[in-house]
Amino acid sequence: MRSRALILAVSCLALTACGSLLESTLPAPQAYILRLPAHTASAPAAASAGSLLVQRPEAGPGLASEKIALLRSGQRFDFYAASQWAAPAPDLVESLLVDRLRGTGMFFAVFDDSSPYSPAYNLRCGLRRFEADYTAGGKVPTVHVALDCTLGRHRDRALLASFTAEGSAPAAEDRLGAVIVGFEAATSTALAEMERQIASALGAERPAAGTP
Repeated sequence: MRSRALILAVSCLALTACGSLLESTLPAPQAYILRLPAHTASAPAAASAGSLLVQRPEAGPGLASEKIALLRSGQRFDFYAASQWAAPAPDLVESLLVDRLRGTGMFFAVFDDSSPYSPAYNLRCGLRRFEADYTAGGKVPTVHVALDCTLGRHRDRALLASFTAEGSAPAAEDRLGAVIVGFEAATSTALAEMERQIASALGAERPAAGTP
């Protein structure tokens, strides 16, 4: 009986130990999205540009995941703990690009990378920067967003424009909520520059293409 009781006690201890290994005390990560200000459409005449397909951005080093990136002194790349984007950063930025360009009125249709339709134009962007930068020495980061973009015609693969759209914004404080607001401001600035560059390229394209 004593041997049997001893075996039961050891078994219970083993199960307790296993339970402690399986149960994590780490908090569940918080998922964040970006909400950019509503955009006013361009002049109605710009809608004659045709359709546009926005390709999924190609992520720079360390930017392909859901993790929210930060840059420390000494060019050390890191991520915020217990937090993440609601989708991988390239998917998040693709959604923002599509929404922004749909709101401009420059195209009668804007498709994402999953569209089966053949567009008049293609927009390809590389996500070079998308991080909170602490390297300036202060305790409050500055958010940097940089998109290396190319715009081209689909039918003949003609390159119409190649440019970098960038935005920066300091966070109000070293708190993740304030950092997310900084991401929204920096992204909005970058997308405004992207829109300006695309509008300029389309303005030069229409006379050459014979469009009104």
